[in-house]
Amino acid sequence: MKLFTITLLATQLSAILAAPAAIQHDSRALARPRSPHARFSLAATVTSTIVPSQTSAAAGEGGEGGEEGAEDEVEQAGEFDVPIVLPGGSKVDTLYPPGQNGVFEIEFQNAEDRTLTVTQNPSPAAPPAGFRAVEPVSFIVNLAEGTEGLTLQKVDYILNANSTLDISTGAIGRFCTEAGAFVIDPAVGELEFEVEENELLIKVDNMNGEWGIFIPDAAATPGAGGEAAPGEEATPGGDAKPDTKQQLINLLLSLLE
Repeated sequence: MKLFTITLLATQLSAILAAPAAIQHDSRALARPRSPHARFSLAATVTSTIVPSQTSAAAGEGGEGGEEGAEDEVEQAGEFDVPIVLPGGSKVDTLYPPGQNGVFEIEFQNAEDRTLTVTQNPSPAAPPAGFRAVEPVSFIVNLAEGTEGLTLQKVDYILNANSTLDISTGAIGRFCTEAGAFVIDPAVGELEFEVEENELLIKVDNMNGEWGIFIPDAAATPGAGGEAAPGEEATPGGDAKPDTKQQLINLLLSLLE
């Protein structure tokens, strides 16, 4: 009986030791050809409307602009709570200062200028069931002249280069005032994920409103050395249940004495 017990425990220990370490998905392996963070500095807060200097891409070089029929593209840095002019004619990408895990961006195109203001809500509603928020804030978008008839409206989120979160299966949700909750649904807009820029985006008919960036619960636990979603602790990778291995080893040694 004692020999049988020793054999059984030895078999269990061998199976545990042979089990491979958990596969860790590191989103840093995704290519990031552009780094939005270099556009921001610790400058003094601007209190007046920002009028961008239009540094447009040459015709044929703006990939996304070409998709929407634009001949050039303008990239500009915005500040939260500060109105900024979106110049008409060109496709305009407005990027905001990096948050805990990424950069909020608005894509716009229209024949005439518009004025955009984005504010942060530090106490947003809870994420939809099965999801976790990527940022501890939500983003309230206000296009002063309205959104009717615009050529292009997109709400984007670009992952920080040092973040190990996987947003490839994430979603951008819109806050529904009637329901008092964020809604993730195809009716909200056309959701896309761009691998090259590690960017989550949604094409909408009306960008005005409150937006939250979410990932599934399963994607919120990064690999070893990574960072968790806001309010969560990272679960280290490596061998599972080391205490169980040690207990089996100790038990085998005691039976052999």
